[in-house]
Amino acid sequence: MDYDDYVQSGKVASKARKEGYKMIEEGIELRAVADYLEEMIRKDGASIGFPVNLSINHEAAHFTPAPDTDLKFQQGDLVKLDLGAEVNGCIADTAVTKEVSTNDWTNLIKASQEATENAIKKVKVGALTSEIGREIESTIRKYGYNPVYNLTGHTLEKYVLHAGTSFPNYDDGSRVRLYPGMTFAIEPFATTGRGRVKGLEFGNIMLCLKEDTDESMKTLRKISRGLPFSMRDAARSVENYDFVVKEALKKKYIYPYPVLKENKGEMVAQTEHSVFLREDGPIVTTL
Repeated sequence: MDYDDYVQSGKVASKARKEGYKMIEEGIELRAVADYLEEMIRKDGASIGFPVNLSINHEAAHFTPAPDTDLKFQQGDLVKLDLGAEVNGCIADTAVTKEVSTNDWTNLIKASQEATENAIKKVKVGALTSEIGREIESTIRKYGYNPVYNLTGHTLEKYVLHAGTSFPNYDDGSRVRLYPGMTFAIEPFATTGRGRVKGLEFGNIMLCLKEDTDESMKTLRKISRGLPFSMRDAARSVENYDFVVKEALKKKYIYPYPVLKENKGEMVAQTEHSVFLREDGPIVTTL
């Protein structure tokens, strides 16, 4: 049953990713794209597994537009579209990179795409996560770039987006072996920089951590269902959402996802697919 749900969530996420890629154009509002894709996921019978991320240029991950922003895509933006869908707790996580109105970073995008393809070819029962990481790094370096060393792929468990096992973007020496039924996301990040991202600013994505009797907090927990949610989600459901979220952050009821950034002036590309590993080999659910 879980296998069928992982496959279904993958189909929904893949469809949204492909539609989102077409929507990312100069002059289009980020919020319009995020809202449209999340509504599309819901209409297709899934829930949001991860809010629509639209990280730009040196932002690698974890930025989603705020409820009141009018931010638009601009010529030269290198946009990472990263999103998730969930069916009965089974999550699909997928990402693609698009350059807006220019072709300056074609090879950087190819580096992350090819690294993902080559990594998936290494997936089999008994393979080491470090072997997959070695393939990612060697592919990206072939193009003259670095992987982002402190971002990883991750296992997917029911209602847990970032579960226990990491899939590094380099050979970290790990002896963790893959096993049948393991479900995970592989997500190589290629960068013109040194490959170390920092998170200092709130990216409008959060996760509830603690129980609280306050009615507004109960509403936030209901929105979350144990998964990350966005400020846009809160704005749709909670009166005075901005104040409520700030109070929840102050009390540490909520974990704020920071925007993960390379050094300013550097560029980052990302590709991501989710995989269900069967005894006879990997099934990529988000193709």
